[in-house]
Amino acid sequence: MSHPSVEIAVAHARVPGRLRVRCDVVRGRVRIAERLRRALRAQPQFLSAEVRTATGSLIVRFDPGLAQDRVLELLGSAVRDALTGNAPPDPAPAPEHDAEPWHARDAGTVERRLETDAGRGLGRSEARARIHRLGANVMPHEAPPSRFSMLAKQVNSLPVAMLGASSVVSLATGRPIESAATLLVVAANAVLGYVTEGQAETSIAALMGSSEQQVSVVREGAEIRIRSADLVPGDLLVVGPGAQVMADARLVEATRLHVDESALTGETISVPKVSSEISEASAPIGDRPAMIHSGTLVTQGRGKAVVVATGPRTEAARIALMSRTGARPQAPVEMELEHLGRLLSVGSLAACGLFVVVGLARGYSFSEIATDALALAVAAVPEGLPVVATTTMALALRRMERKGILIRHMKAVEGLGALHTVCLDKTGTLTQNRMFVVAALAGREEVAPDDIDRLRALAEAAALNSDLDERDGKALAQSPTEQALVDFAEDHGVDIFGLRDRHPRRRTVEREVERPWMGTVHGGTRKRTVVKGAPEAVLRMCSRIRAGGRSRPMSAKDRERIIGLNDALAARPARVLGFAQAARDIEDDDPGDLTWLGSLAMADPLRPGARSFVAQMRRAGIETIMITGDQAATAVAIARELGLGRDGSVSVMDSTEISRLDPELLAGLVRRTDVFARVSAHQKLAIVKALQSSGRVVGMTGDGINDGPALKAANIGIAMGESGTDLARDVANVVVRDDRLETLAEAVAEGRAVYRNIRRSLGFLITTNLSEIVLEIVEALHGKGEVETPMELLWINLVTDILPGLGIAMAAPDEDAMLRPPRDPGEPIMRPADFRRMAADGGTIAAAALVPHLIGLARHGPGAQTRGMTFLSLTLGQLIYTLVAQRRDIGDLEIETLFRNRAVDGAVAASIGLAVLPFFVPGLRRILGIGRLGGRDVALSLIAGIAPATAVLARRGLRIELSEIERQG
Repeated sequence: MSHPSVEIAVAHARVPGRLRVRCDVVRGRVRIAERLRRALRAQPQFLSAEVRTATGSLIVRFDPGLAQDRVLELLGSAVRDALTGNAPPDPAPAPEHDAEPWHARDAGTVERRLETDAGRGLGRSEARARIHRLGANVMPHEAPPSRFSMLAKQVNSLPVAMLGASSVVSLATGRPIESAATLLVVAANAVLGYVTEGQAETSIAALMGSSEQQVSVVREGAEIRIRSADLVPGDLLVVGPGAQVMADARLVEATRLHVDESALTGETISVPKVSSEISEASAPIGDRPAMIHSGTLVTQGRGKAVVVATGPRTEAARIALMSRTGARPQAPVEMELEHLGRLLSVGSLAACGLFVVVGLARGYSFSEIATDALALAVAAVPEGLPVVATTTMALALRRMERKGILIRHMKAVEGLGALHTVCLDKTGTLTQNRMFVVAALAGREEVAPDDIDRLRALAEAAALNSDLDERDGKALAQSPTEQALVDFAEDHGVDIFGLRDRHPRRRTVEREVERPWMGTVHGGTRKRTVVKGAPEAVLRMCSRIRAGGRSRPMSAKDRERIIGLNDALAARPARVLGFAQAARDIEDDDPGDLTWLGSLAMADPLRPGARSFVAQMRRAGIETIMITGDQAATAVAIARELGLGRDGSVSVMDSTEISRLDPELLAGLVRRTDVFARVSAHQKLAIVKALQSSGRVVGMTGDGINDGPALKAANIGIAMGESGTDLARDVANVVVRDDRLETLAEAVAEGRAVYRNIRRSLGFLITTNLSEIVLEIVEALHGKGEVETPMELLWINLVTDILPGLGIAMAAPDEDAMLRPPRDPGEPIMRPADFRRMAADGGTIAAAALVPHLIGLARHGPGAQTRGMTFLSLTLGQLIYTLVAQRRDIGDLEIETLFRNRAVDGAVAASIGLAVLPFFVPGLRRILGIGRLGGRDVALSLIAGIAPATAVLARRGLRIELSEIERQG
């Protein structure tokens, strides 16, 4: 079918009730695609619809009885509505404070309120009506920045505006070449920033989950699989081990159901769920046993639940909304460059004003004043400033990407180096969010977890007493704890499936609240029972102990020692399970005469490099604070293992204390707290803002949905790329691709180097441009026709600014970059002492160039040859000065250290070649307005070019000697 602006072609129609068509008008057009999605959802004939901007295709599902021509007609209508802007609006999310506290309602009330049947579920027609009325079950997400906005951001700065104004003036005064050259600099800077940030966005987007989730629901009494996007309130959701919960739901049935809620609460251990318990209306997410929430994971057991909230109405979406509405503070270097840009613009206007006053006083015509004022404006604007600042951060961003750090916005590179405090989320960031066996007790002795011989019996018991599935030949357990036991058994050489074949399970005694253990009875050549559970409960049923490879009666001393060792394991902290066995069946719920095998302690261990990362941050003067949803005791134990705290003690604050504090009091306490425990998403956000209120630059690491608001509010939000949630990656401006913390310390060092290099580059650029301003004003005061042409000054700026500035910017981090405290955020990027030094150095370069200028006037008079001498001495003076400008301190200003930075060496050599190029290309020489030089003129210009760096070295060396004499005297 066709339409003047719509063409739809059928691509695939072989599946009844499903049609895929090509529609090129949506290819790459995100806004049109979003309007089309709304238009398709408004058509009741469609069960579901997808719009894919990458391929320009639409996929719709509908009642198979609907004719294809009718489907195409409806599609065409929806596309036209999208193109004309007539698509219906998305249903607004329910206000947060109006949300129904379903966890405080019994199952019957929920069933009646949502007009559903907890046995049969919804009818298919009712489900379709609800999805069209309420919208798809899709988490709201932040739209990626448009290409235009990304490009516009690159030119939205005062230095670029100054260049643009200079280009307009050049064009207005009949100098199109100068105008085009200036615009070329602006365009190159914009394209570099646009491409660099665009590639970072693409890399981060590639980490986001894109697969379509399927869920099980009961509709009209039959269990079916549907897309998670098609879930509606009132649906009867069926969940089992490994299922991702895709909506908020109130349980109506639960059998041994445990759910990992760490993405929402930050608490590591899976929590049990029951359908009968009713919570207080104000209960937090972690204290709602009868609820399962979107974004969580079923680790074991099974259940059925009535869906109560979908899409933007879920608790996960409420947390996400806090992330969307927050605004990230500007990067420190961003604010400082804006401030410096304002200073430079005021200085440039003042210099031009002075120039006009001098010209009028000396009787110059308006055209002469306009021409020379334009030349001065070109000299005053540092063409290399935006390019050097952008390229410095772009190069650092590239280096970080090669190391596995994805940085969404270039200015965040420098922000990493400005950090004063890093808030470390525990679960999934500091720890692996996966359980491992970390300690073992064989009989009554603690042994190393890798002692295969002594732990063989314990490993076999763990393999038998676990609920497993087989996938691709690998044993997969139904909970993280049991998976740790299975991995332990495999690591100790147990053929799990072979063992279970030889000892098939005949019966299971399930764990219950009143029975804190699980028993499995096995057949085979002889009966065998294995019991696993709380160590004290299992120990009470034991009369014998296996020690030294044989069984013997258990003594009171054995029992006392085992209890003490188990208590010590639990205090690490770790989850400890005791194991026992008997060569018989279990005849009742409290069997006796078991043989104690030992116990295994499991924990979520620290990530490799976590402890060294904290130590590196401390050496760098950066405070580290741990934030977690775990209990205080667990948090403190992990903090001690990490090396957090002051003077051997760890200061901890939990959520109840935080909730009682007003923001001002919290701001005073956060600086003295090492660990925040049991905190919610909004409390993490409050902690970050409290730290920022004291003037600190704050970084936040995280991987869960509950970390989203704090990640967005922090100056630097750092998300885990491999294990993190889409929301965390979506709102962060730094993503650790492989979750390794080791490279974060390198990123901080790189950020500090970026700031230092930008600062040195700016100092160099301002010094060299200041030398041009001084020279121009002196020439104007001296006489008519002596001022350099605008194109000559533009060429000098392009030659002496960009490549040398980039060479300085590419210097490696100082060896002591991570041994110095972070810089004061209130300190300007250029201090008064820096401006005094730049004025002295710029005056020295100008004075050196003025000597051949005056000699040239005496020998040749005003004109091209004199300008050529001035041009050569000024460019060489600025370029050789680059070797001095790259050094960090006076102590480095030694001859053998001036050539350490190969990037600067190469940049200076290349720029010298460009500087002398006009003398060998007649056409370029005419454009610049300079003439050919004789041998004596060249020699004089060379001496004048070397003189500034020599004078600067001598002046600084004298200052060192005077300081040393004063110190010793």
